[in-house]
Amino acid sequence: MTCSQCVGIEKVFNEKYVTKELNDYRRKGPVKTTRWLIEAMKQTGVQGLDLLDIGGGVGAIQHELVKAGVSRVTGVDAASAYIQAARSEAERGGYAERTTQIHGDFVTVAPKLDKADIVTLDRVICCYDDMQSLVRTSVGLAKKYYGVIYPRFLWWTRLVCIIENFFERLVSNPYRAYVHPTEKVEAIIKEKGFTRQYYRQTLAWQVVVYVRG
Repeated sequence: MTCSQCVGIEKVFNEKYVTKELNDYRRKGPVKTTRWLIEAMKQTGVQGLDLLDIGGGVGAIQHELVKAGVSRVTGVDAASAYIQAARSEAERGGYAERTTQIHGDFVTVAPKLDKADIVTLDRVICCYDDMQSLVRTSVGLAKKYYGVIYPRFLWWTRLVCIIENFFERLVSNPYRAYVHPTEKVEAIIKEKGFTRQYYRQTLAWQVVVYVRG
């Protein structure tokens, strides 16, 4: 991730934005696609497993899987407001001692991270220009399961991306969104020995869980 993208992420996902998202999560629970991923993971059996949640936002996946039996969580996010929100929700839930929150670009901090049974990326691939480094590095840290939510590679998702980036330029925000080809993302995952176990989609998003072997 470029330095300018990190700056842009801090601007987009600022304290005001994140506070609203956290309040929404507390009132309504995870959004639909995140809920699908959580349920798919729970069906695999997460009791006693550890989780690495990359770009996890307010930590919806973390909080829900801890309730389902995950023993340990590491969260990494490039937005400092998200780190604080995930930490505060863990404290509120009484399991902060089982969580570690790391602020920074995942690919940069990855060499310091341990492998985890479960690795998740919820709407993170669309924030990365260097998709290959992100996916290759993250799937390399997954021991059992790898779950991702990212845009479908369609003309309308690419159009939305172009429009979003146009408006970011208008406000001089260096943040950019990306829609990467599905087959390229999946090729990297499969070459690391993972096979698709679960797939579900909306008009714009795809939710996928892969299992090693």
